[in-house]
Amino acid sequence: MARDEILSRIKQAEADAKGSVQQALEAKQKRIADATTESANIATSAEAEANDFYAKELAKAESEVKAKKQSIIQGGMKNVDSLRSGASSKLDKAVEHLIKEFLRLLHA
Repeated sequence: MARDEILSRIKQAEADAKGSVQQALEAKQKRIADATTESANIATSAEAEANDFYAKELAKAESEVKAKKQSIIQGGMKNVDSLRSGASSKLDKAVEHLIKEFLRLLHA
């Protein structure tokens, strides 16, 4: 093989290697860009899911609090009604007692 032919093959091999390296770098950059885009999409999707979950859980908690509040109010109203009826029956006795005491002091 002649020296020129050997040099020509070496140059061709170097050019082929350089082309392969360039293709590999381009493929690497494309994969990085694709991965970056995909990770951004995943993050956006996860954030949307988290926001939906938060909104649902917040609505659920608000509903539970409202129901518990209503239950407490109803229980309090029952106690108020019970106290009113007890006070009402005791009021008649108290008035009667005061009248008797007043009359006793008046005749004394």
